[in-house]
Amino acid sequence: MYYPYFLAYILTGVFIGIAVFLWALNNGQFSDQQRARFLALEEGRPEAGSHGSGFQLYFIFYLALAGVAASFALVGYALFFR
Repeated sequence: MYYPYFLAYILTGVFIGIAVFLWALNNGQFSDQQRARFLALEEGRPEAGSHGSGFQLYFIFYLALAGVAASFALVGYALFFR
């Protein structure tokens, strides 16, 4: 059946999610909760350089593209090589 392939796909996503959460926790992303609760209420525009460089934008685009390609590859493998 297809279950081992999709189970591997789900577990990979869970492990990546846990790794990203632990990285954020280790780097102090959640340390200033008092400030974070009022960020949505602040007025004004964000800083001009806060959106990252063009390299980061391309990296995120290619990372998302690789994720979609991996999804299609997994589904194609499960459908054609059972």
